[in-house]
Amino acid sequence: MDFLLTKRFFRPDEVAQLLALSRRTIYRMIRDGRLKGVRWGSGPWRIPRETLLAMLEDEGA
Repeated sequence: MDFLLTKRFFRPDEVAQLLALSRRTIYRMIRDGRLKGVRWGSGPWRIPRETLLAMLEDEGA
């Protein structure tokens, strides 16, 4: 889990692997607003580290 502290943004497939979900589910969560994703222009989606850490903390509580 050390790489959670070194990267600022994660690809949807990385988040899917960490959360044991499908990539399709991650995109659905971004679209529904359950997961904050950022997109620069028409580029790919990225999930900020803070969002991912908050989600992991909520799952652990």
